[in-house]
Amino acid sequence: MSTMKAVLVGLGNFGSGWYKRLRHHVGVQAVCVVEANVQLRETIDPETPFYSSLENAIISERPDFVINVTPPHIHTVINGIAFAHGLPVLCEKPISNDIMDAQYIVGQAELKNIPFMISENYRFFAPVLKAKELLDSGVIGHLSSVHIEFDRYHVVPVPYFGQLANGLLEDVTIHHFDMIRYFTGQEAMKVFAMNSNPPGSWTETTTIHLSAWMELDGGTVVDYHGNMMAKGKLTEWYGDWRFEGAEGAIVITSNRVQLMKEGKADEVYTFDGVGNTLSIDEFLAALKEKREPRPNGRDYLKSQSLVHAAAVSSRMGKMLSVEEALGEVYA
Repeated sequence: MSTMKAVLVGLGNFGSGWYKRLRHHVGVQAVCVVEANVQLRETIDPETPFYSSLENAIISERPDFVINVTPPHIHTVINGIAFAHGLPVLCEKPISNDIMDAQYIVGQAELKNIPFMISENYRFFAPVLKAKELLDSGVIGHLSSVHIEFDRYHVVPVPYFGQLANGLLEDVTIHHFDMIRYFTGQEAMKVFAMNSNPPGSWTETTTIHLSAWMELDGGTVVDYHGNMMAKGKLTEWYGDWRFEGAEGAIVITSNRVQLMKEGKADEVYTFDGVGNTLSIDEFLAALKEKREPRPNGRDYLKSQSLVHAAAVSSRMGKMLSVEEALGEVYA
């Protein structure tokens, strides 16, 4: 299983990047493409097999796995077809825009014992890997609080964004909420959130500003600020982070990771030794080693449940446990 054949579903904004990545990946022998918009065939190599139907592509090409880069509301259909053929799936986030669909598709992957990974690429950024390494080393002692700032001015061109109830939360903040779980190794117990639009917002159909607070099961408190209409200093897409511990702090700002002691910078870290990996590397390694990929569907479902809880909290205007918020799905 040193080299494998991939079927890439979707050639939109993200799909074109995935196509280039897969064609040059040493672990991928061949790529075929599935795309409903036949005009996009002109954007890829003419020798690349092109289909408008995933079923036909699977039958004709006999791929080893599926990369699902379709819009979120199509994820469940594509994942379901792949699972029906017993094919592992690497799916762009979210699992689905609907939490019940997400629960269903994760259950199907587990029922059929099919590897299912969400491409949470923020986990693989070098500053994130270095900060995670430092946190796990215990250099700042017991983690007491986490503060996240995310500020960008970004008008999203894809139509589905404006159709989301809370665009920032569901499409971008889900990365940051997943990182909270990844960094701390803790799960949220209570959540309070407020989705809104700042004056002069570039959208009237969804929300692009979020304030949130949560308490984790290890006692850590988290506060989050996100804004997609920022006019001041902009953060990286993964945000600025401050981890406060009993014996120091770790700060990530503009791709710099610092250890702070007594309010002063104790050390600024390079990213030597943390590796240079992508989600596709983790996915292929997991298939080769016959282990669960990270994050698998079940793990990422917890991140989506946290996003759902924040949406319910904002709608109801009160603090909720994640379990209470999930109960609102069935109310």
